[in-house]
Amino acid sequence: MIDFNQITDYLSECVTDPVPKYIFQREILKAPMASPGYINAYDCMSRSKWYRELANEQWDDGSWGRFHSLDSKAPKQKFPTTESALRRARELSLSKDDAMVAKCIKGMEKYVCGDETWPDTVEKHKDNGKGHLFCRPFLTAANINMFDPENPVITPLRDVVAETLKSAFASGRFDEHYWDQKVKEYHVPSFTAPGTLYGAMLLQNANCMDDTLQRQWLHYIWDIKEGIYYVSSVPPADKQFLEDKRFDQWFNILEILSGFSLFPDFMKSEILPHLLYEAERLLQGDVVLSHIKTGRYADSWRDKNKRKTDMVLRIARILVKC
Repeated sequence: MIDFNQITDYLSECVTDPVPKYIFQREILKAPMASPGYINAYDCMSRSKWYRELANEQWDDGSWGRFHSLDSKAPKQKFPTTESALRRARELSLSKDDAMVAKCIKGMEKYVCGDETWPDTVEKHKDNGKGHLFCRPFLTAANINMFDPENPVITPLRDVVAETLKSAFASGRFDEHYWDQKVKEYHVPSFTAPGTLYGAMLLQNANCMDDTLQRQWLHYIWDIKEGIYYVSSVPPADKQFLEDKRFDQWFNILEILSGFSLFPDFMKSEILPHLLYEAERLLQGDVVLSHIKTGRYADSWRDKNKRKTDMVLRIARILVKC
């Protein structure tokens, strides 16, 4: 079977467009930010059409308009919410040091601290909007954490979730009744429970959970039948092949979970060899990728070879963390 070095060799030869070259330098080669290779790659990427697409729609306040919920009356934008723009920024491997991301983080810090709040309409639900307003800082903190896990503004909220999880897992199994009670008390948001997107976003790349708790958390969701809410209807353990209609959403889960330090332990027995096999298939033949909607880095996906190289690079971004 192909190994990671062979994948790296392939990418070093075949990656040509600005965005994939930048991702390759930053994540695969791990080039220092002060190195000529990184500086040149970032400079070219920041002039690319994908970067300009994001930058051209950013508002003066650092946002892209509404934060989380869509607005059917708003002018048409490629990125209808700030969250959707930040997802694309993560796809492009932008860091907190990028001027566009830094500007957005500055605005999000105000949301977390309560100095400002989203322009989104308050969702009333059953408590006249109290729960929705309570959740906003946590959801914002989850987005900040994906770029800046050491940001002191988000630490208190992340610690509240981690400490509540520790109590919920005290017996070794997740106590849903205890968790639901804490949600009713407006102590933690429901969307930070195990098996949710925002819980995963908020807790990774930080030392907020010890190994025991993190292992319990990952074990709980690894085979979860419902998948990850907001992301996928399949669990991480349910291997998907490139041709499968659900491959894209399944791979999104792996990308979201890859920021946990114990992620490699859960990958090594089955998923890691499977991804190496899929990368090998890509290099050896023509695998259909037209159904895959995310992870587009090349200037154009009309070229089958560039689609293939993008997918190999996307797999490499996971493998390098294992």
